[in-house]
Amino acid sequence: MKWNIPSNSIQCRIERIGRDWLVTLTGGEMPEDHHIGAVSIAYRAPEMQSGWKVDTLKVPRHKEHVLTNPMALEAAATLGGTVTVAAGVHFDQLTAEQIQIVVDECWRLLREALNHTD
Repeated sequence: MKWNIPSNSIQCRIERIGRDWLVTLTGGEMPEDHHIGAVSIAYRAPEMQSGWKVDTLKVPRHKEHVLTNPMALEAAATLGGTVTVAAGVHFDQLTAEQIQIVVDECWRLLREALNHTD
């Protein structure tokens, strides 16, 4: 039987702060599971081949940086400016397949939010 993410258990919000953007991606089975496990900031860097650089900080033993780093880069390129992504999503005892379902949902939510950002 395929596992499904509980409805509305992951949220992605994008907020404009002056000329910059803040993306928060949080979630889990319980409200107390929401946290900040990693933060990445993507900003213009003409010396980089892509034109962007990403700096990331993560809390020890957290894995959200695998999301925040590429998400910050994609969001910055899409929005055309500096973007900070803060993320923390926790579900207990997931299989590798279930983790991939969560990752895919996080990406879907980010892209949906980016498509609705003015």
